[in-house]
Amino acid sequence: MFDVLVFLFENYYGAGYRPDLSTLSRKLLAAGFDNVEVHEALDWLADLDEIGERYQGFTGGNGIRVYTAEETERLSEESLHFLSFLEHAATITPAQRELILDRLTALDSQDIGVETTKLTTLIVLWYQKVTLDTLLIGELLSQKPYHMH
Repeated sequence: MFDVLVFLFENYYGAGYRPDLSTLSRKLLAAGFDNVEVHEALDWLADLDEIGERYQGFTGGNGIRVYTAEETERLSEESLHFLSFLEHAATITPAQRELILDRLTALDSQDIGVETTKLTTLIVLWYQKVTLDTLLIGELLSQKPYHMH
């Protein structure tokens, strides 16, 4: 399923628009993706829309985010530090952090590393129609480590 999401980002981010789910379904099936994977990916995106609506207007605060047992078990320490780095750098909002965490824990994987976290961040921000800085995209797609100051 994650391959389908990455394919969508790679093929639609530069286009500057986000097709509706039925159009995406047809295009993904035509591209050769398995029907089950396509529907799982589209359900993941539909859930992102639904959850995103809940966080509209959520500005967060200056509090500390305490991660749940499931989050700390499934997400690598590097992934959690990376999300904290993005939030402290004002690259993502607290609401976007929560969306990213929700979508990461919705993945099938039990061990979620920083590369999956970076790609999920890109997909969530793209799907929310957030304009991304070219340097940020490069950083999120890079394999090099980041530094938290």
